[in-house]
Amino acid sequence: MRAARVLDMLQVLQRRGRLTARELSAALEVSERTILRDVDALSEAGFPIYASRGSGGGIALMDGFETRLTGLTPDEALCLFLAGQPQVATRLGFGTPARSARNKLVNALPPALAEQAESLADWFVHDPEPWGDSPVPAGELRRIAGCVRRRRRIEVHLADRAPALVEPLGLVLKAGTWHLVVARGEAAAVLRLDTLQTTRLTAQPFDPPPRFSLARFWAAHAAVAGDWK
Repeated sequence: MRAARVLDMLQVLQRRGRLTARELSAALEVSERTILRDVDALSEAGFPIYASRGSGGGIALMDGFETRLTGLTPDEALCLFLAGQPQVATRLGFGTPARSARNKLVNALPPALAEQAESLADWFVHDPEPWGDSPVPAGELRRIAGCVRRRRRIEVHLADRAPALVEPLGLVLKAGTWHLVVARGEAAAVLRLDTLQTTRLTAQPFDPPPRFSLARFWAAHAAVAGDWK
């Protein structure tokens, strides 16, 4: 989305200073022509951005210009990347701060770009839930998410197995189905939550496996597509 991309451009230039169109295109993964169009659009919208040619040239912001998202609460900052996923944010207990973070993000944009950003909802809707009622009981995802964040063990009751005390490492929403990634020794395993009945919270802390990365684990798991049964 263009509004998100130009905001990224401003942040990159603020952090790194003057960059060539080629360097910006590599950083933002778009063409140099797109970068130059975005620079023209930002300049026309009143942003103090300029491009210069020749040796030592490039794209830069005027001295003293800064773009910041101010006033974010800890929860808003935490769910900033859920701002465009209202249903997911609500299911995880972040509906209100996600909406607030989204409004602050929109308010930080110039009016023309804010209008473009908000127009996405006119032609695209992401509905991650399956048809009919969700198989995961209301409120349970919020409880699990809280235990993931605080690194607390949780007892999980699934319909097809005995209750299990697990160490929750992360939640994954894959094609409408929620999965809970849990520690299994020094590794991890996956529980499908579509047969979840209830959970029991505990105050028992745990430490995740050393150097565990949810994103890397899920990429490897998805490649073999084998859930722990």
